[in-house]
Amino acid sequence: KRASKRQEETRTIQDASKTVSRALRARTSSSLPIIISTSKEQQHHYKSIINNMSTTNIINSGAQSVGSTSILGRSTKPRYDYQTTYDSSVVSDKSQAKVVILFVVGTAMSCTAYAGLAANCVAGQSTMFVTVDNSPGSIVKLSGEKTAEAFNDIQANIKERLGDIVSPSATIFVGGHSAGGYSAIEAMQENGGDLSFKPAGYMGCDPLGRGAGVPGLKIECPTFAMGFTIQTCGVTLDQAGLAAYNITSNSNRVMMQIINLRNFGNQITHCIFASDGCPACPSHDAGAWVRDVIGKFSTLFVDSVVKGKGATKNQYEAATGDKASLVNVFFGAEPATV
Repeated sequence: KRASKRQEETRTIQDASKTVSRALRARTSSSLPIIISTSKEQQHHYKSIINNMSTTNIINSGAQSVGSTSILGRSTKPRYDYQTTYDSSVVSDKSQAKVVILFVVGTAMSCTAYAGLAANCVAGQSTMFVTVDNSPGSIVKLSGEKTAEAFNDIQANIKERLGDIVSPSATIFVGGHSAGGYSAIEAMQENGGDLSFKPAGYMGCDPLGRGAGVPGLKIECPTFAMGFTIQTCGVTLDQAGLAAYNITSNSNRVMMQIINLRNFGNQITHCIFASDGCPACPSHDAGAWVRDVIGKFSTLFVDSVVKGKGATKNQYEAATGDKASLVNVFFGAEPATV
């Protein structure tokens, strides 16, 4: 089974490489800017975003690595990169984080790409957001096996990986963006995955898989899913965020469906969750509000699990603020539709 997955990943790498190359050529010919940053440039950009958040003191660790890859391309197990983000006005060694969100990056993304999303999810909360690259050096992040290895390592070595500011008994949520979001579902025990623990909840930013994809999997824990009304970046709507919500058997489920109307080159796309998007679908300033609303949904969702507050659909709808006309909310027993 794993040999078959490796062959499929090889084909996926080839397909993804072609897609990114076509996107780069298209953007070059159209004279649109190509956003390709080095890690240092990205970290500087993200720190600027974070430092401008006046009500909190958001700290991120920068990229950290576990394991290594040899010159022949062979990796130790586990092998992953990660970045931690937390609000130091809430979390410290005297007031440890009670919640950890383990979040896997999407195709061709790095662990430093989601600092804006992470900052919004931890602001004012006793939460650490851990952005994980389950396959450094590869653009493909689909492997549930690699995600399970990374998540299990973090869970088993919380103090070493995340520091004294996180409680050893912290409640752990899992999730991810696109391929990474799919890998987190595939890693779950109900799908025959190798995850050593049952996550308290799942947070999926338009997760997209291979083969039967997300619709062919199961989610038993509470779920916060995100998706769209218009297809972008080649992501079929009912194979991604919509599917993650609908396959969840737990009654504590919510979907934030973004109404991403076509907007003359400034459309909200599949990679809006990353601060700079990706070469195929950049993250425009016009969509920055999405990450802010996700942060509000995340707080309601996490509290509904950890504190048993039982968030209502009305509360989620209120969290959209002045963007209510751009978000559909599906909740509880109701099915999500396009």
